[in-house]
Amino acid sequence: MVVKNNGKRFVFILLVVTLIALMMGNVCAEDVNGTNVDTITPTKSINVEVNYEYTNDNNNVIPDFYIYSGEDKIEYNKELVSSNRFVLTFKDNSSNGYNITALTAGYISQSQIISDSITFNLKASDAYKLGRDVTADADRLLDFKTADDILVVTTAGVTKLNGKSTEDALEAILNYGTKIKYSNVLMLRDTAVNPIDFAFIVKRGNELKAVIYENGSRSYSYLGTISENMTREQWNNYIRSIHGQNAWSFASLANGWVAGVSREVLQEAAFHGHICEGTLGGYSIVKALIKYYPPVQETLTGGGSPADVTSYKILGVPGGSDDDAVLFFLDATIGKTSYVGIDTTATGATENMLGFIRWDAKSLSGDLIIMSFDSKKIKADFKAETGINADAGSLEELKYCTWWINKINKNPEELATFLYEFTNLTEEQYYYLMGTAKSVVHGNVSIAPVESHGLDLKYILSLNLPKATRTVPSGESGSLSDEEMKNIGFEAYNKASAIFKDELNINLGKDNVDLGIFTSAGYVYLNGKETVAVRDGLYEIAGATLYSKNLLQYHQALWKPLWFTFILRNPNSDVLYSVYLRYNPDGTWFVGELNGSNVVDIGIETLNSSAKVKAIQKTFMPDKNWNNIQSIANAWKSNPNFDQIMAFLYHNHVCPGVQPGFFITDYIQQNHPLGENESYNYIASSTYCKDDSLTYLLGVSPGMGTYFVQKLPNSDVTSTYVDGATDEGALVIWDNNLNIGRVVIVSFKWPTIDTSMYATSEAKRAAQIQAFIDLYKGINNPNVLENFVVKTSEEKWITAEQFNLLKSGSGELNTMDYIKSLDGSVTKEDLLKQLEKNNNSNTNTNTNTNTNTNSNSNSNVNENSHSSASSAGVSNNRNMPQSSNSNVGDSNNALDSSSADLGSDDGKSYEVSKKSPAKSINPDYMPYVVIVILIVGILVGVGYMKHRK
Repeated sequence: MVVKNNGKRFVFILLVVTLIALMMGNVCAEDVNGTNVDTITPTKSINVEVNYEYTNDNNNVIPDFYIYSGEDKIEYNKELVSSNRFVLTFKDNSSNGYNITALTAGYISQSQIISDSITFNLKASDAYKLGRDVTADADRLLDFKTADDILVVTTAGVTKLNGKSTEDALEAILNYGTKIKYSNVLMLRDTAVNPIDFAFIVKRGNELKAVIYENGSRSYSYLGTISENMTREQWNNYIRSIHGQNAWSFASLANGWVAGVSREVLQEAAFHGHICEGTLGGYSIVKALIKYYPPVQETLTGGGSPADVTSYKILGVPGGSDDDAVLFFLDATIGKTSYVGIDTTATGATENMLGFIRWDAKSLSGDLIIMSFDSKKIKADFKAETGINADAGSLEELKYCTWWINKINKNPEELATFLYEFTNLTEEQYYYLMGTAKSVVHGNVSIAPVESHGLDLKYILSLNLPKATRTVPSGESGSLSDEEMKNIGFEAYNKASAIFKDELNINLGKDNVDLGIFTSAGYVYLNGKETVAVRDGLYEIAGATLYSKNLLQYHQALWKPLWFTFILRNPNSDVLYSVYLRYNPDGTWFVGELNGSNVVDIGIETLNSSAKVKAIQKTFMPDKNWNNIQSIANAWKSNPNFDQIMAFLYHNHVCPGVQPGFFITDYIQQNHPLGENESYNYIASSTYCKDDSLTYLLGVSPGMGTYFVQKLPNSDVTSTYVDGATDEGALVIWDNNLNIGRVVIVSFKWPTIDTSMYATSEAKRAAQIQAFIDLYKGINNPNVLENFVVKTSEEKWITAEQFNLLKSGSGELNTMDYIKSLDGSVTKEDLLKQLEKNNNSNTNTNTNTNTNTNSNSNSNVNENSHSSASSAGVSNNRNMPQSSNSNVGDSNNALDSSSADLGSDDGKSYEVSKKSPAKSINPDYMPYVVIVILIVGILVGVGYMKHRK
């Protein structure tokens, strides 16, 4: 029996009781049922030694084992003898012999025929080796032990190495055994086709030093300061050293971290790609919204948390980072049909404007609140307080973000602006804005299918709605410290452990491959305090991580309860033993119970019993999260791929509807790969759960200006290309350099899956999900009667003007019909010739003789570069050359390599402006542009950055 205290292991000597010996649960969840050991059947003991390729893992990692006799899983007891040696004891009642398998996250499993003494020499996976090697090298260069704190930012995870996802690299970083905290490892959302980058940042005081590894290399690209206090020369050296697109990502996240930004904001910024005023502004907006227009909740009855009566729907203008932030913090995602976003600037909306509908589905009415953050005013306030021009360049923007963080840490809603506050929004008005794919009938009200119109400000103001009334905010009680939050994680694990031991005689153990800890910690707030540190506690006591697929953090809205579900699976059984806990704001615990038991099977056999499911939701999981938990738990049991798990968690449940996004993403990346300077943009016409997995895996989002939502009626998305399919949306592959692109319509046909063997809808859904997981992993599933189909059609070349029309849904424009109407005979060469002709014409006719002698030419150059980027998306080409329109920094700086800010607005096409189609550069500024082009041409290795407007 292994007893663990704060990560240290102590060995108890087991007292052998001669008459009765209870089976001690192995670290696998499934194999102990609490019955007495057969005293007649002889027992067998074997000595097992596990040696890891990285030897200090012997002291940090506990392996798990499976023992089989034929196809039968054998129960066993595991006793730790030394750091990597164990004695396994089990009933010896098989004449077929035994096979044992050693398993550890990040290592390749090995199996052997059992003998009295067995030695495993486990080899690390390629991703684990990469993560471990760069961590060791970073430690050598940065001296982790002397640092105040350490931050790691990496694209490892969904990205692939040798055809496999790379979550093992993150596991290796944590196993290295340093001061790196679990919550200080940030996984940048990225795509499978992108390479792996790592940034290790150490903090000493307020100074930051970083070492950065790119493209899966073990040799660093950059070693030096990453602090906002660096000089212009140091900043330019940093930018020149980073060859990929993550320079701004690493710098903004590192400086936001040291400035003390909320770790939930840091988490959202990692999802979005970086910190910027839009990220911070979106957080400010959400905090103000839920303070004055909080969710209306039911009166609390029974043992559960109150359910929301209202839901938030979001009307956005893609292109500002605030869109991603509000989707993330409210858990109001596209896949939940909670967001509509098209370019409605022609109606008076702006890029930083967001509309929120607090909709009551019972009364069929809602409040409509339109908010923003006044970027111009806030930057003026920043300049007045600091004397720094936030628009001067990226180095100044780092300081600007720190100023934002200091403001919102004191008063989060201070920088948010309420523009309009309306109430009594009717059902007809709601569906005009949000759209509906099919007819809606409520009593005498009948609404025909209608496409969404989004934040149509002209229409909204024409409604003359009455003013809404704000809720008087209630004071928040005292918040807990990080240490107290960690202790909640410890306490949750200890409570679950005691319950499993008492009811099933199972010891959970550490690093258990069959124990899943599911929780809302890290997304929800407790008494106004973020709960990220709770995960640190769970990691320390259980060894569970997201990257080993054992600590699964559910995407939840900020006000949801803090809950935990501990689940034990059996690889050879459909049983999923579960313990459900909730930590209440008053410090008490709720423990789920059903018929006197605190352990309940939530596997598919339970799902097939409507009566039991109903009872579970009444007393065992009463917090209205049953479907969220059981759906991901039943999917997790089958070991889905890591990228699927990440999409499931972002969507916060599993359903058949989320699955098409996986197959569409794969199809796009395989059949429409990106060339140099190209980027993906997606315009959704049929919206449902699959849009969340598509968002997560394709690397596109509203906040990046690359995901647009114009929901169309079902009749407009019935495919004419594949019988029985749906036209899901339009994919635009945009050339950011040439300012032209090609568009295709994406169609998906559902597979036919036999679920007739189950009686309930929940069990049938679970069987469908299992079939989809098998399809994605390439495993034959006998229930799949007919496979799915993904197809793209109507490939056509388009101009910036045509692309802008698609993004705006101008007037009653139907994206599908518009694409079909385009001339398919137009070639890429035709468009390039036309652009050249237009540019020559503009140059010849432009007689502007502006004699402005202001030496600060930045704003003019940047305005043109932003116009050029107005049709651009997020580039997935990691070595895209930096634009020549480099910002020249402060107006008092000369145009030389020491003062020019190479990482300024030219790199900001990570999110794009919703302005008019591209304009040619004013010839009055051409001398400046030529000078900058020459400067950038001399500089070597200047990389494209993820950055925002």
